[in-house]
Amino acid sequence: MTGISTSCLQDRSLEEALETLSGLTDFVEIVDDGPHFCHSAEIPHLFSLRYSLHSPSRGVNIASTLEPIRRGSVEVILECLTLAGEINANVVVHPGYSAWVGERDASLQALRHSLDAIRARADENGITIYIENMPKSPYFFFCTPADYQYFSEGEICLDVGHACMSGTLDAFLSLPFAHCHIHDNEATEDSHSAVGSGSIDWKKVLSILEQKRVEPVLEVRSLEAVHASFSALKTFGFR
Repeated sequence: MTGISTSCLQDRSLEEALETLSGLTDFVEIVDDGPHFCHSAEIPHLFSLRYSLHSPSRGVNIASTLEPIRRGSVEVILECLTLAGEINANVVVHPGYSAWVGERDASLQALRHSLDAIRARADENGITIYIENMPKSPYFFFCTPADYQYFSEGEICLDVGHACMSGTLDAFLSLPFAHCHIHDNEATEDSHSAVGSGSIDWKKVLSILEQKRVEPVLEVRSLEAVHASFSALKTFGFR
């Protein structure tokens, strides 16, 4: 069954969001950030759901060349991994960014250092982390498949909308991804629109998801977009 991210209900508490989504799916990705930051396993344990976690991303940068920021960012991710172990959830992680284009090599070294610590903790907790590809930017890592070389030792999360923005969706679809975010756009803005409302060739995408047996997560910005996406998926014979 297609999962749903709590990103569609950011105007509600985590408990209210999970209550609503439990009537639509049995698989929810909790955005462990902002209004849905999960302080403990108490609320997730109230529901008979399968979970993944999207680790905090807005205020962290695991590729920072400023060591206090990098260390603090890693600590935040490690706390998320502890929670993940308690609710049997795998975790999506953003790869961070280089604050200055000229510091990309130094940022990459910082990123590798961070990933070593994050992967070690994930292994201890018996969970999997997925590194997510980012929308087109001169600062983000993993905007194109060329950066896969830095993450090939672990699993990745294919964000279909982000790949569309970078103009490399076909190449991303050929990578060995094991987790997937689905949403649509017109390749100009990371709008996280309903599936079927933008320029993405969903027939091709969904066919590959079925071949790879990857259960996607809808990552849209409203409950209305969830319903519209489910209607679109139904027309493709995908559930």
